[in-house]
Amino acid sequence: MAFDWDNYFALAEELAQRSDEASKRTSISRAYYSAFHDAMIRAERNCGPKQGGNSHDWCWNRYIYTLDDSCNQLGIDGNRLKAQRVKADYEAATIPRLDDYVARALADARRLKERILTLKGEYPQP
Repeated sequence: MAFDWDNYFALAEELAQRSDEASKRTSISRAYYSAFHDAMIRAERNCGPKQGGNSHDWCWNRYIYTLDDSCNQLGIDGNRLKAQRVKADYEAATIPRLDDYVARALADARRLKERILTLKGEYPQP
């Protein structure tokens, strides 16, 4: 049985409620990965398996370079959420207004997941 990536999103919501910075940063990361894996599964289904390079870039580029405005925007928004995850995972500096940052990341991931589900079946395209 395949892992259900929605469990990452549920964990992200749980971690967001904790008071410590590590949990909040991890919340952003889990929310991103939940959306990323939904997007990646669909991209590989429609475009074939990823060939070399960075999985994240490959995935979001499948959406960005599909000639459909909603698909294109989904890829752009996926990259934006990835940047939030990178900041949470790798930058040691305190993130100002961390609770707001977490809330925005959760909302962005939730919207991405919903939009992936509502794309026409042929998108993204190779």
